[in-house]
Amino acid sequence: MLISAGLTAGAQVSVPTYHNDNLRSGLNTNEAILSPTNVNSTAFGKLFTYAVDGYVYTQPLYVPNLNIQGQGTHNVFFIATEHNTVYAFDADSAGTGGGLLWKTNLGASAVTTIPGVYTNKNFGTRYNNGSYLDVQPEVGVTGTPVIDLNNGTLYVDAFTGEISGGVTNYFHRLHALNITNGTEQPYSPVAVTASVPGIGLDSVGGTVSFNAKQEIQRCALTLAGGVVYLCYAGYADTNPYHGWVIGFNATNLVQLTNYIFNVTPNSLTADFDDNAGEGGVWASGGGLSVDNQTNLYFETGNGAFNVTDGSGNTEYGDSFIKLSTTNGLAVADYFTPYNQNTLQALDQDLGSGGLLLLPDQPGGVTNELVGAGKQGVIYLLNRDKFTTSKHYGGSDSTDYVRQSLSGKIKGSFDTPVCFNNRLYYAGNGDYLKSFPLTGGLIGAGSVVSNLARTFSFPGATPSLSAKGTNNGIIWALQMGVSQVLVACNASNLAEIYTSAQAAANRDKLANGTKFAVPTVADGHVFVGSSNFVSVFGLLGGTFSFSSPTYRVAEANTNVIITVNRIGGTNGTAQVNYNIAAGGTAVNGVNYTNTSGTLSWAAGESGAKNFAVQIFNDNLAEANPTINLSLNTLAGPPATGLQTTAVLTIVKAPIKAWKFAQFGTNANNTAIAGDTVDPDHDGVVNLLEYAYGTNPNGTNSNPFTGTLAGNQFQLHFTRNIAASDLTYNIQTSTTLTNWSNLLTYTASTWITNITGAAVTESSTNGVPPNQSVNVTATIPTAGKTNQFFRLGVNR
Repeated sequence: MLISAGLTAGAQVSVPTYHNDNLRSGLNTNEAILSPTNVNSTAFGKLFTYAVDGYVYTQPLYVPNLNIQGQGTHNVFFIATEHNTVYAFDADSAGTGGGLLWKTNLGASAVTTIPGVYTNKNFGTRYNNGSYLDVQPEVGVTGTPVIDLNNGTLYVDAFTGEISGGVTNYFHRLHALNITNGTEQPYSPVAVTASVPGIGLDSVGGTVSFNAKQEIQRCALTLAGGVVYLCYAGYADTNPYHGWVIGFNATNLVQLTNYIFNVTPNSLTADFDDNAGEGGVWASGGGLSVDNQTNLYFETGNGAFNVTDGSGNTEYGDSFIKLSTTNGLAVADYFTPYNQNTLQALDQDLGSGGLLLLPDQPGGVTNELVGAGKQGVIYLLNRDKFTTSKHYGGSDSTDYVRQSLSGKIKGSFDTPVCFNNRLYYAGNGDYLKSFPLTGGLIGAGSVVSNLARTFSFPGATPSLSAKGTNNGIIWALQMGVSQVLVACNASNLAEIYTSAQAAANRDKLANGTKFAVPTVADGHVFVGSSNFVSVFGLLGGTFSFSSPTYRVAEANTNVIITVNRIGGTNGTAQVNYNIAAGGTAVNGVNYTNTSGTLSWAAGESGAKNFAVQIFNDNLAEANPTINLSLNTLAGPPATGLQTTAVLTIVKAPIKAWKFAQFGTNANNTAIAGDTVDPDHDGVVNLLEYAYGTNPNGTNSNPFTGTLAGNQFQLHFTRNIAASDLTYNIQTSTTLTNWSNLLTYTASTWITNITGAAVTESSTNGVPPNQSVNVTATIPTAGKTNQFFRLGVNR
């Protein structure tokens, strides 16, 4: 009997949030399938594409082995569109049913101006003759959602334009969706509202309130410390707007009034002209970065600034900010470039990109962060103490931070990646570049990618896949009429694949969307674009055992082993299976050696099986193991999630017990036989096993009885591992004819007379002598003579 077999292989990863984690690292260092040797236009490419109902600005999120309600277990990726629809798709195959697992629409999107078709001047009216053109033809979900894997909930902000009485009203609503079926959680959705004390732009009576129509939710959602954080900026810098960070309780979506931060609550046009307020949290789709103490880190864009050292002021335009989350949000540290006035005047937002919390660094400063803005200056900060002296060095034109580098990259609308002590950036109109990190500082030298390829506006946020510190691949999307997926060897930035290479437009993508980020997980690359999301992988798929481990009860039987073809199905494929060296089982004694070939036709994706013949050798010994292996004969490489597996032959429990108790004498019937009493305590081995007592040391027989009124209680211990035994409590009045009162078999007690009952204690001891105390209560009314015994058999 096959006891256990998983659906898919181990070492799978989840991508539940923007750029993989709350450090915003963009790293998947558990990628066992894709490597620089197989990511090329021959072996790798677009597997399939799903059509969706709107533009995709969000990053695809990924959850493996998810039990979708009524549809079984799938590897699933999630995508949200500007049409306010959230989709869950099968990540491995579009299948005959189209691969859609569920979708949920979150309300009417807000229509924007479509040149020559429709003009909407309700919001985002600062430029373009009052028309908002940044996101067309509608705004819905722009910020990447976040998934709580612990409670199976996806959180997402949806912007809606709802017509009532001929007037369009605008709302941001936070939704919490069940990831197994797309339904709203009982407490969802809630309208986003917030207010803070302030006398600045758009304030009323000393209070600044959140104005949904003026605020774009472009920054990815963040989940940290049980709080869901949403961040906001303004539609095309159209005043009045402010930068907001707003926290909601993740369990019920209650807005936490002490978890609200407004970047510019007290600035007036009289003091700051057109830049009053503002200070948006943009990040080009990036998310708040979070450390182990749940401090929040982010950059702000153009806006009012007056927080010079010791001023006690409140306006944080163009600044790095650290918020403490202890009992609410409070500024724990900040840094503002000395040229903030120039940045503001020239629309050179510091917060145009996202920041990255670096892994622990040598050189005396362990905790660092790195970020940049439109001017292309890379700032390296000690996140425990942002500045060495002044928080703002405007008076002496100095930035008192760990390091600032000018001229290394062009403007940043991205979140960088750090891998193997190198920092990777793809700036606006720039090449993909990497810089060394040495002693916690960014080195002067850089490696530049293909000089024939620049990443036009807005540049690219890279993702990186690797297996540990090896097989590093940088993935980035080049914006364009036909978006291009680019893969580079992380060690030297040599291009190894692009979606424009294959003949006949095999891998061609749709129009690109700003700030799109590829997601890499379990041999797949997920790419969102205009009205489509595409899945890339090895074209012929890859092969994997269905589980890293199998178990079979020792018997004369065949155990069935399953091999899956995962991902692509292009072309025919064959994989060789065999029994590899290193197992403890003996060929001809425990099993019959086997090997062979499994074949798939072009387009075929179903699982294939082979059998291993198992023998019962009737020996007490440790559970024998058999090592299984896959090797490719033709087609895609067998470098899948699980190309090796271990099959364990599970000995009968009494054999395992005898081996544990008697070792090399376990098969010596003169010592380990069922009816032998090697410790001469009057309890034979079979009873020692039944009781869970030591056969090599003197024990008193635990089978005892006591009279309690008109009931009799029997007491003994039961070995919880002895699943191959049947226990019978029997009675007789003559010592000749016995009848069963209570029977334990198949993990349950069966009563044979009315009024009999059994209770068992919690577990005592440790294996192999782990037991429970059994108390059997038996009615004795009307009995004059009664005898009891415990019978054990297997």
